[in-house]
Amino acid sequence: MRETVVAYLLGPAVMVLICAAMWAASRHHRGGFEARVARWLDAHRGHGIRHKH
Repeated sequence: MRETVVAYLLGPAVMVLICAAMWAASRHHRGGFEARVARWLDAHRGHGIRHKH
């Protein structure tokens, strides 16, 4: 097989593998990230919320 054909086929194959890995990671950690963000937001209220003009 020529190098250009291999490169042409390898690009989409790598992207599919990366997408599959990201999908699997998101399924594994479902809800964990959102819970951490919610806890952080509860603990660190913005200064703009308290200031009423």
